[in-house]
Amino acid sequence: MDFSLSDKEQKMWERSKAFTYEHITPRAHELEKRDEFPKEVVQKAYEAGLMNLHIPTEAGGPGLSLVTETLVSEATGYGCAGIATSVMCNNLAFAPLVISATTEQLKEYVEPLITGKEAKFGAFCLTERTAGSDAAAVATKAERDGDEYLINGVKCFITNAPQASLFTVFASTQPELKHKGLSVFMVPKSRAVKIGLIEKKVGQLNSVQSEVIFEDVRVPRNCLVGKEGEGFKIAMMTLDKTRAGIAAIATGVAQRAVDEAGKFASVRHQFGQPIGRFQGISFKLAEMGARTFAARWMTRYSAWLADNDLPNSKDSSMAKFFAADAAMQNAIEAVQIMGGYGYIKEYPAEKLMRDAKLLQIYEGTNEVQRVVAGNAVIKESVNLDTGFHVKYDGRDAPLM
Repeated sequence: MDFSLSDKEQKMWERSKAFTYEHITPRAHELEKRDEFPKEVVQKAYEAGLMNLHIPTEAGGPGLSLVTETLVSEATGYGCAGIATSVMCNNLAFAPLVISATTEQLKEYVEPLITGKEAKFGAFCLTERTAGSDAAAVATKAERDGDEYLINGVKCFITNAPQASLFTVFASTQPELKHKGLSVFMVPKSRAVKIGLIEKKVGQLNSVQSEVIFEDVRVPRNCLVGKEGEGFKIAMMTLDKTRAGIAAIATGVAQRAVDEAGKFASVRHQFGQPIGRFQGISFKLAEMGARTFAARWMTRYSAWLADNDLPNSKDSSMAKFFAADAAMQNAIEAVQIMGGYGYIKEYPAEKLMRDAKLLQIYEGTNEVQRVVAGNAVIKESVNLDTGFHVKYDGRDAPLM
């Protein structure tokens, strides 16, 4: 076993942390007051080579590993989960295309967006008002009309949508087949795509989510990714890969909570000594550190599995819900350790708490991740020989 990073990965890790310390951490609070897309910081991240890492070299990208992506996400998430989401969201938007589009499609639709001087963005359009965790309930339709598709529907909570030049759209080409009738399309913004309501959120104010409206939007046939009816499979393959990125952002938040709480506990004196010397506080810090440690390695392992073309659905689901929960728990504990200061906006703890909550919700709620992981555990256990051969028949459980 080798837990060390490669030289290339280590350099990216150091570069990402240096970028965060210089451009994100000092400005996150200030930028959050604007409640808008942090264009200047994201442009700097693009120029620093921190975006579009998964695009293959034949389409103009660096073709880096998912492990490398998680390093960047953890580092930027440490500074601000909202900015990290804005920086890394192209990973989600373009992942279905990397998985199933042809090289020719990538060169035509994606390469122009990742090789210019200015950062450009994609948007992953799956969620609808009545289709959140239930992808089979997608109501957006794509109908064949000669050599074109006609798309109609409304998506919601779409990250980076107002900035996007290309939308990866999941739409039903055969509604009667439910999830088996779902297909994926690349839709340029120039095809009369409209932006609807921009959401006002509690946290992650340095990222932007909005509605995306498709009213008789026409796209040529070559905008179909893969084949008709493959959309659900592509979506699941996408999320298996990209969940590690969310887990990595969550790990960054969890680590920031540890560091801020630990720093405060070392300088805040009560009863004649730093509060960190009291067992009640030191135990909290130990548990916060352990949660972060576990989240980091679960995340990197799930990414490593994907990089080696090994099944990672269960592992990425576990990493996502564990890391997101760790971020939320650590943020709450940081607020508690800092007391009244933790609840004041001038200090970072309250922002960590607001930002962490969304990590438990977006890109598959933690409840859904537990369903995915739980089903996988049951499937793995069915034919497992545990050495205990009394049959469970639903009547009398054996005494253990």
